[in-house]
Amino acid sequence: MKKTNLIVLCVIFAVLIGLVFVKKNMKARPPATEEMVDLIAAPVNLEDFSEIVLRLEQEGAEENASTVQRVELARENGQWIVKTQYGVRANEKAIAPVLEKLDALQGELRSQRKEVLTDYGIEDDQGVHVELYREGAQNIHIVVGTKKAGYQNNFVRLAGTNDVYVVGENLLGALGVREEEGAQKLDTDKWGDKRITNLVVDNVVGVAIAQAVNGSSQTVMDIRKNTVDDKKQWQSVYPYAFGLSASKIKSLLESFNNTYARDIVAPDNPSVFDAPDWIGTFTFEDGNEVKLVRGAKDESGENYYAKIDGAGYFYRVPVSAFEGREKQQGDIFASNPLNVEEGSVDGIVVNDVSNKKKFEVVKKASVTAPPASTEDGAEQPGSGPEVAWQTPAGVNIEIAKVQDVIAKIKDMNVEAVFGPAVSPKETLAISIIKADGKKDYTLSEEAKLSNGKECHFLKLNGESQNYCVSKDQVTALKNILP
Repeated sequence: MKKTNLIVLCVIFAVLIGLVFVKKNMKARPPATEEMVDLIAAPVNLEDFSEIVLRLEQEGAEENASTVQRVELARENGQWIVKTQYGVRANEKAIAPVLEKLDALQGELRSQRKEVLTDYGIEDDQGVHVELYREGAQNIHIVVGTKKAGYQNNFVRLAGTNDVYVVGENLLGALGVREEEGAQKLDTDKWGDKRITNLVVDNVVGVAIAQAVNGSSQTVMDIRKNTVDDKKQWQSVYPYAFGLSASKIKSLLESFNNTYARDIVAPDNPSVFDAPDWIGTFTFEDGNEVKLVRGAKDESGENYYAKIDGAGYFYRVPVSAFEGREKQQGDIFASNPLNVEEGSVDGIVVNDVSNKKKFEVVKKASVTAPPASTEDGAEQPGSGPEVAWQTPAGVNIEIAKVQDVIAKIKDMNVEAVFGPAVSPKETLAISIIKADGKKDYTLSEEAKLSNGKECHFLKLNGESQNYCVSKDQVTALKNILP
């Protein structure tokens, strides 16, 4: 054989060996299809199911005790709960979007071979298993592969089949699967509702708040929605000098309803509630109650322990969130609390004790001018009675100045506070004189409440209840005095 022929044969042999090697290391790819397939035939609605189970299956996951691999959601008495998280109320806002994605789930076939399921992270002992159970109808069980086809694309198969589809949805993210320290973990916090009250605000007809004041528990608020003249209105069991505002009370309830816990924890340390310093009881139209109890702070001092009375779990609520709500709980009174209107007030006295200034006026009505006659003998209507404001000495005061003082008194916003006034020294006295009598109010010098709020204490003479008025509003009234 010639040398040239031998070289050609060697080259051909080497190429054949290379092709065999490449073929052994190539995975067979099924032909891609552009046909989109509905993966779940039956509708997927939250109301149709009684139980939902999420399982993250991955090699070595069970060896990591700190990794929660399973979430069980169940509907009990019409309410979804997280069975694997102490039975806390479930966050339906997290569940519903997932079911909506499953209901509209479409995909393209990528493989039908069992031996390559591992390549997609979608074997029976891999992936995220989503099991939906309903009574009297077919259950649903899908597996979402842990290997992704892109940021927004996941692999999915129906359990019991080998058909793998690629879908244009980030199901892993929606299911709460995230990567931590090289391993994938199932976020169980995603499914529990961290709102601490879950009130149906419009159905609340009673609010009672007990709070620690000077070392003992006192009822600092007790208001009820009663029917008066065929209309429902808020009234206070505790006597207040001012009327209540339905809109402010609703805002207060909504603020509690939108207070979120940092996390939900096991009820394994009941001693944190041995001396609760705040208890809110919310009563509904059907007579049911929700009682929110605030206990001690945790070891960090940054969170309060809180619980719904009777629940099998505790919350940890940031101090700032809880105390921010507490500062506003006394802001429940209607605007213009001193009920000052130019047309109904006969006299005003504002005595600025600290600046030794006194503003005192009484209302005087001038005599109505008689009709006047014109040159042609026709009568011209006279002017009506004019209001005049005078000092006790009879000196006229400009109406605009009186109106300015009235406006500043009307703008005052009062909030109920409890405990003794820190500063008993008087800085301002206000008297409002009307046809049915006179009401005298005093305002103390500026003081700071135990929760850090700065106030002037306002009090109606003859009553013990203190009310908070902001420094800015008191200063504005002082500055407007002539």
